[in-house]
Amino acid sequence: MKKRTKIILVTLIIIYGVASLALHSFRNHMNNEVIQYLINTRDYRNEDFYKVYTQISKAPVVSTTVIFADEPYARYFYRKEKDRIYQYSMAPVKGTDPNYTYKHIEESLP
Repeated sequence: MKKRTKIILVTLIIIYGVASLALHSFRNHMNNEVIQYLINTRDYRNEDFYKVYTQISKAPVVSTTVIFADEPYARYFYRKEKDRIYQYSMAPVKGTDPNYTYKHIEESLP
């Protein structure tokens, strides 16, 4: 019985490790895709980004958040759909401010 329990435990640890590694790899891939989109199509540079991170949640399922170095109190949300990356929203980092003017808003928000 103990040997079987150890085998099951080791198998679960391996599955968890592989899943964690795959998720980490996917997030890095999405971060890089959004950064490359912003550099290649929007003429940004790596120095322009303060923070870029991808989250997996309910809706949209995958969302990449970009905080720009010159605007650290605003978040811009990007997603990829059918090989197209686009900005779909923006929000302050904390709280709400309806009068805030965003510097990096893209002209073609859906």
